[in-house]
Amino acid sequence: MNYCMKKIIIMIGPPGSGKGTQAKKVAFKYNYSHISTGDLLRALARDTDLNSLEKEAVAQMKSGNLVSDQLIYRLVFGEIEKNLAEGRGVVLDGAIRNLEQARGFQNFFKAKNLTGEVLALEITLSDKDSWERLIKRRGLENRQDDDPKIIKDRIAKQGNKVLAPIINFYKDLGVLVKIDGNQTIEDVEKDIESILC
Repeated sequence: MNYCMKKIIIMIGPPGSGKGTQAKKVAFKYNYSHISTGDLLRALARDTDLNSLEKEAVAQMKSGNLVSDQLIYRLVFGEIEKNLAEGRGVVLDGAIRNLEQARGFQNFFKAKNLTGEVLALEITLSDKDSWERLIKRRGLENRQDDDPKIIKDRIAKQGNKVLAPIINFYKDLGVLVKIDGNQTIEDVEKDIESILC
């Protein structure tokens, strides 16, 4: 199958796999918009004019819980439509966190005649390697979310066991390409470039 320049690229991978780094690189290189649900939710948290659903979502996020699928859909689908209307493709970074969301996104793509424009890139990394990378990053960058207890929780909530149904969903659709995340950042970038042409 030809994956050259699909309008919607979905980055999938466990914490520490480098999906965020690669999503930003793809967005920059191909003039796509980088859509991170984390960024959208942080922007929402800074907004002072929120409805009750949004206030509840901000409270959930601040307590470390996942926000409702409906809010994710509203935020991300709006960004996708806005960028496609401007002639820009999108790279979704961490947007799909469970199988129900994958189905919700696919229904949106069907409704918008975009199913032929979807590519899911899985950057593979074992949970053990994920743990080791995040612990190492903690020493280098001193990030608050790289505390050992938080890392363990993130891998439990976003690691390979949770990703498996999502990955199988995109594999069954025939739009999944796997990339070895144990390589250097540069080599992963080259592999992605070879897929995107």
